[in-house]
Amino acid sequence: MIERIFYHFVKCLFRLFFTLYNRLEVRGLGNIPKNTTMIVASNHASYIDPPLIGCVFPGMLRYLAKESLFRVPLLGFFIRALGAVPVKREDSQRAGAVMKSLLFMLKNGDSVLLFPEGSRSPDGRIKPLEAGVAYLSVKAGVPVLPVYVSGSFGAWPRGNMLPRPSKLTLSVSRLIYPDEEAGNERDKRTLVMNTLESALLSMEAEMNVR
Repeated sequence: MIERIFYHFVKCLFRLFFTLYNRLEVRGLGNIPKNTTMIVASNHASYIDPPLIGCVFPGMLRYLAKESLFRVPLLGFFIRALGAVPVKREDSQRAGAVMKSLLFMLKNGDSVLLFPEGSRSPDGRIKPLEAGVAYLSVKAGVPVLPVYVSGSFGAWPRGNMLPRPSKLTLSVSRLIYPDEEAGNERDKRTLVMNTLESALLSMEAEMNVR
């Protein structure tokens, strides 16, 4: 109970910070249903992305983070409070161990945040997606929520010590459910991946036009 209260307190602090400092705008929040376990899949261009998505998501959200980040003063404290789970370097290099941890969280009823590009984008544009999100979605039988963060690359680019007051926009698309009629497991994963990629690229194109 205390952990949940503190989680929401930290979320409010981050939401206030991003709203005032980065003029945060959120679109499509109504696409997130209540009491539904899901995988939140987002583009990834900055260290800002996890706490930003975490403070907007209406429920509790878990995600994996490098163990070294938890040793950074204040940062480690806050990301742990926002649901981050430390991953040792040797474990991060073993895909099986990571998938096992995430699958356990999902089957335990915890929604998780994943970045299907695998790492931060070097130029702010979406990179080719890895298959882990689709694998977990089909294995756990949970939907995927596509999320696109615009402006985080400029707000906190690689090499900068502190974030800039650049505008941030977070867009939420509709849930993608594993199709039970899609055929075998490989077909189901392919369908989830293609739909997710299409949703993210569509949101990226829309934001670049504005």
